[in-house]
Amino acid sequence: MDLQELVPLGKVLKVHGIRGKVKVTPFGETLEQLERGRTVYFRDPEQRWRPLVIEKVQRQPKSLIISFRGVWNRDQAEVLRGKKIYLPVSQLPELEEGEYYYYQLIGLQVIDVHGEVLGKLTEIISTGSNDVYVVKKRDTEVLIPALESVIKEVNLPEKKMVVDIPEGLMD
Repeated sequence: MDLQELVPLGKVLKVHGIRGKVKVTPFGETLEQLERGRTVYFRDPEQRWRPLVIEKVQRQPKSLIISFRGVWNRDQAEVLRGKKIYLPVSQLPELEEGEYYYYQLIGLQVIDVHGEVLGKLTEIISTGSNDVYVVKKRDTEVLIPALESVIKEVNLPEKKMVVDIPEGLMD
């Protein structure tokens, strides 16, 4: 397996309890679909890739509580605090037409339907009802709802996204 082809699935927020569980914010829904026995990866303090085998995933409204094989206490879990959890691209589930992983969208140039460059998509915020794309250009930041009525085209080979911004959003 080529560890260069890993994509982030979530970030460990904090330790949960005393038995080695961690609270994780998922990036999208992929992490929630992972089951017991699946191996994910994180970078240790020396920046080496380390495997973690999932023991259990408990879903919460905006986060997950995950226990990993071999992480039995709070001190062992503390090493994971603030770390991102990764999975090889080759192990990501297939998506439906018109669906994308966050890693595919981050970095796209965002252009409005009139050809104006709005900036680069730098972050995706999950709000529950729909995602919100954070687009930055120099000191300007625009929040764009990820709705079919707004997102007109996603062209991964050309690394661009075309949007039709609702009136009043850019004011």
